[in-house]
Amino acid sequence: MNAQQRKNQTEIILKENNIPINQYLPLIEEENEVVIRPAADIAKRILILAYLYTIIHNEKDKQDIIAYLKAESLWGDVSQREQALFNKETLSEKEAMNLSWCVECIKVLLWSINKIDDLGLPIDEASEIFNLIPGYMEPSEEFVNGAVIRDTTEILNASDLIYRIHWAIRQAGIDDTEVPNINPDVVPEWHQAINWITFYEDNWDDITTDT
Repeated sequence: MNAQQRKNQTEIILKENNIPINQYLPLIEEENEVVIRPAADIAKRILILAYLYTIIHNEKDKQDIIAYLKAESLWGDVSQREQALFNKETLSEKEAMNLSWCVECIKVLLWSINKIDDLGLPIDEASEIFNLIPGYMEPSEEFVNGAVIRDTTEILNASDLIYRIHWAIRQAGIDDTEVPNINPDVVPEWHQAINWITFYEDNWDDITTDT
């Protein structure tokens, strides 16, 4: 499937779900151009985000979590911004709120390594995803080394769909309207995750969600 065919397929899905379409949005990458993150790197990012989510309610455990991440060879993949949050004595209300949404990124990342069968549309907030990763402070090696990346075609199909849904959400904000059956808080997190998977930028902190 080429990028134009992918766009056409996405627009059929958007039309079926009454999601506004911008036919002038550019095409995304072709399959022979895109670079997909290794499955092990995605698995590591899932764990890092899971422990970031954990510190919202367990600030007293931060140093133990840092020690765990270092022992599991994960700390080197923690971004500078994330390291600052792990090392901060007390999170602000805004920081805690922002971290609470990282579960939506985790959902997309889990889907990309075949831990979730169907990603669907960004309608409901993520639930029951932590039973798909190692338990608290449990060894991570099997999870990381056993991760298997999803087919590139499927990843790009999701990327194109999320990209065009995000445009619809942003346009609805400008027009002061709503996109039916789409959660506007979930979409940006999905977009960040899929853009990281497809190497939109190298570093997690630098990922943007252009539309």
